[in-house]
Amino acid sequence: MAVSRALKKLEYTTKITSTVAYQAFTTRNLARRQMFWTEPWPFGIHGVPRCTMVDIDEFGLHLNAANKKYGSSPRGLEIRKPGNYDRGDFKLTVLLADETGDPTIPAGEIGSVSYPRVWGRVNAVAGTSAEAYRTFVEHVLDTYDAINDPAQCRTLIHDNLSSHKAPEVYEAVRVRGHRVVCRPPYRPQDGPVEFAINQVCCGLARRWSEVSDLPTMQTLVEELIDVGISGMDATFVKCGYIWN
Repeated sequence: MAVSRALKKLEYTTKITSTVAYQAFTTRNLARRQMFWTEPWPFGIHGVPRCTMVDIDEFGLHLNAANKKYGSSPRGLEIRKPGNYDRGDFKLTVLLADETGDPTIPAGEIGSVSYPRVWGRVNAVAGTSAEAYRTFVEHVLDTYDAINDPAQCRTLIHDNLSSHKAPEVYEAVRVRGHRVVCRPPYRPQDGPVEFAINQVCCGLARRWSEVSDLPTMQTLVEELIDVGISGMDATFVKCGYIWN
């Protein structure tokens, strides 16, 4: 109560926590963000056509409702309805990459703005090693070689995770004639792929009743990556990637 009164006296109010960490506002990280948006590659992304970009990230999913038998209730009362479920021991690690689509490709065809390519890899392991990330990056870039893309350079953008910045990852991009740049640190809103991840998570929440164990969740996540992501060109524009 004393803490509450002191905060009230200081005119503090309760707010929803920001998704932007305080580290984002250090002098160094503010300068890195400005450079990202105002300088051309290799220092930033300014002037790079968004149709040549591929945004990549990873995220983890826990099977939170693994045990529906237990819940919480006052002492002496039965549980009529399950409460908060214990976190399960299972976790999926998902690598996800997306593009905006090419406006020169007719609508409805793979690679067009209405049907952009999305790549996903779902594993029942925790975390992603540099080797696993390199393999995924190679899979994404080899797609363009397989479709005889006219040697157009792609720019990969990803966050600052150490496995993403490993030398073997950069070498795999370089030898294929493409390039890579890191997004500003602690700024998830600068990554369009974060909004694609949100679409996957929302789709999983809507169809949670279909999940009974880890394999069924993995199958559902893979399906949502294939068919549950849309509007990526508009998402890139909203994030600030305005160059055609």
